[in-house]
Amino acid sequence: MRTLIALVFALIVSASVASAATYYVDFEGGDNEADGLSPRTAWKHSPGDSKATGQPSTVELEAGDIIRFKGGVQYLGEIALTVSGSEGKPIVLDGNTDGAFGKGRAVLDGARMITQWQSVSSAAEVGGNPNWQNILYADLDTDLSSNFNPGRFVPHRDAGRDRQAPWQRIFLIDGERRVLPLAQRPKPSDPFYPDLPRDFYESPERLSDAYPHKVYYEEGSRGNRSLPLIAITYGGSAPVIEPFNGGAVSVEMKAPAPIAEIGFRLFRPKSVPAPEHIVFSADGKEVFKAAVDPKQAEMQRFKLPETVKASKLTFQLRHSGEDVPRWTKLRQIAAFTPDGENVIEHEIATVLRDEKGLTQEDADWYDGMFIGVHGGNNHVYFAPVTGYDPKAHELHVPHFQSTKYKTTRYALFNSPKFIDQPGEWSLAPIEGGRTRVFFWPERTQDGQPQNIGYPLRSTGITLSGGASYIDVRGFIIQRYSGGYGGVATRGRGGSRPSHIRISDCEVRFLSGQSGITLNHSDHIEVKDCYVHHCPGWTVGTYVNRVNHYRIISNRLDKNSGSGIRHYESQHGVLRGNVVLNHYGMHSSALNFYEGCADILFENNYVQRVIAINRSAQGLTFRNNLIDGQKASAFNVAMWGSGRTGGTFIRSIVFENNTFVNTNPEVGYATSIFVQSGPSVPEGLVIRNNVLDRLRPPVPGTVQGNIFMRETDAKVAGSDATMVSDPQALFRDPEKGDYRRKPDGPMIEAGANVPPAPSEWQR
Repeated sequence: MRTLIALVFALIVSASVASAATYYVDFEGGDNEADGLSPRTAWKHSPGDSKATGQPSTVELEAGDIIRFKGGVQYLGEIALTVSGSEGKPIVLDGNTDGAFGKGRAVLDGARMITQWQSVSSAAEVGGNPNWQNILYADLDTDLSSNFNPGRFVPHRDAGRDRQAPWQRIFLIDGERRVLPLAQRPKPSDPFYPDLPRDFYESPERLSDAYPHKVYYEEGSRGNRSLPLIAITYGGSAPVIEPFNGGAVSVEMKAPAPIAEIGFRLFRPKSVPAPEHIVFSADGKEVFKAAVDPKQAEMQRFKLPETVKASKLTFQLRHSGEDVPRWTKLRQIAAFTPDGENVIEHEIATVLRDEKGLTQEDADWYDGMFIGVHGGNNHVYFAPVTGYDPKAHELHVPHFQSTKYKTTRYALFNSPKFIDQPGEWSLAPIEGGRTRVFFWPERTQDGQPQNIGYPLRSTGITLSGGASYIDVRGFIIQRYSGGYGGVATRGRGGSRPSHIRISDCEVRFLSGQSGITLNHSDHIEVKDCYVHHCPGWTVGTYVNRVNHYRIISNRLDKNSGSGIRHYESQHGVLRGNVVLNHYGMHSSALNFYEGCADILFENNYVQRVIAINRSAQGLTFRNNLIDGQKASAFNVAMWGSGRTGGTFIRSIVFENNTFVNTNPEVGYATSIFVQSGPSVPEGLVIRNNVLDRLRPPVPGTVQGNIFMRETDAKVAGSDATMVSDPQALFRDPEKGDYRRKPDGPMIEAGANVPPAPSEWQR
């Protein structure tokens, strides 16, 4: 009986092993009508590719199956899977990790190569550029009409494909070498980062609005300066009005107009309290008291008892209660003539004036260019130039709706006039919905640039729905744009990918949400991956609403967004990662945003700043090196403001870390910043670290730390020591080795993380 049972078990195991198959994919030499079961009978397309025909389009993948891609071959396509393996028998996508099928790694490539370059025929063709004889052009069958004419400013981080600046949709990449720089002025200090305000021109004047009337808060009223009041004239970002009872906004017109009807729109009436009444006054005289419907989100309109002619129109909040909120918002105010014209709403343009910087004598010199403006909450916004007045030194652009700073930092983008060194390029729309690219090549063969392409496809590998037990390993993934990156997990509703492993992949030269996107999924591991040089405000690795995940021994280097960004993710481990050179606009090395909990961050080497935001709890930082590179005011910043899940920050532990090189020129610099206000962190522990310094407030336990700059005893805590000389503490700080010297003071304090290697080590 024992022999029979053993035989049956062996047959079951044998059948199980036999059911798993290895399929071969060779994009250059494969045939979709073959069986795909050997290198000689490989398929052209992978299962899951919408372009697949024949066998790979119909095969049903099962637990233990392997799809092996030929090394050294560029696979031009996108792969989307919803299938599942099983525990111990994952479905594997393999990029030739053992080197037995082809040479090197398989390359998943989303690019279209640009060929048939032609020489520019004259300087006039490129706006009078004196370098015209070095410039080539090619015409692309890609329609960017909506990108060239958005009709408004769009932020540098806008993810909508039709709303991006044109060069965020099409950007040039030189093969395996680099992302090529967009033509702009002034030239950025690092061409990979075209949108850093510190490199911009600076006008001494604030941006102004070309609006025919004057709109302002009445005396005794005010609003939030980050929400411009002018938006209330057309229904833009709703400005704050306070006080809730008595706050008033006026519109003063250049000439009187007959007003027969007034109107207003509330802002999110379910979430923002509404006043009982809006009182309308004409030239300071109360005319009508309108009862507010607090549930109505559309325009509420009221006919006046009789038509009034006035220049000054005032809308005032009224509420009879005693315990009322401080403020509310109105989306829009309106006043209509008997013919139905709203005299308050007008198309608004914005004007940039710069006597020193805008000196061209021709009114059409700036035609076709884009402008980038620093504003809002520390962002850069792009828009096409709509006009230029050379006598007034003024550029006219679409309405800039975000906060305007006292001085205006700006740059000019995407003109062939600016191409003055090899590698630079620009785009222009041409008839038929096509796009022309101008380019000064760095190298040519027989007069043609070699291996110059731009992203055409959006996402390399997508694992969506209930996909589970899938391994992705050993690929180079490059040149995708506008999607979810090189590899993405995409859960929907109650259907979430799980037990996914992404390992030993290099992701580069792509623009979109992130290089690796983990979205609404569970039990995920990313290990030994290299994500680098991804432009267009692209995050290295994005962890969004993920539970039970591990990010281990990865290298994130020079991505234009943050290195690793979290939203509402829980039960994670980040260990042994290297995060370098993330200088992009409004980016950080790492972010733990909104609802992150139960995460261990250990043994990581990080440059720049880590941000922890609202409703975070149970985060432990142990044995990490955080190097501010003398550019960041903070090594770690904790921000309690926001709404998602509450504003609390609880149980954050910093233990045996080394935090160095905060900006010495910033007086408020501190290794760990805690936002002051009602939501101070609870259960904060800062113990046995090496810190530049601390500044109040620092609630919680502070003990056994070494400080390298003077720190007030009130926040230095117990058992503190100050050592200002880095040579006394670290092995070789000039080369980035901040491991403690064995004979240094308080050797139990600080981290033991080796310096980052100069190149990625597989």
